[in-house]
Amino acid sequence: MYKKLALAMMVVLFLTPLSMAEFPSDVAILEKPAIVKLTDDQLIDTYENALVEIEANRSFHATSGFSPKEYKDYKALLKFRLLLLIEIHARNLEIPQF
Repeated sequence: MYKKLALAMMVVLFLTPLSMAEFPSDVAILEKPAIVKLTDDQLIDTYENALVEIEANRSFHATSGFSPKEYKDYKALLKFRLLLLIEIHARNLEIPQF
């Protein structure tokens, strides 16, 4: 019985840090001089990546968390949605309402 209890405690202690882990940001925080040097395309791309990172981080902390692969996939989906919205706006289309 004690062996089973010890094994269960080890599993819980091993998995707890994984479920509470934070994922490093893919976005480099730039100072104003570095931002000014960005090209228009780099500026837009950096802004999009920052938006995606903020939303992914907010969702991660509002839920029980994601596995590293789920977090990466979620960020890719957020980026995809953002790019679709930008293209819809560029074409002066209406976003479908449901």
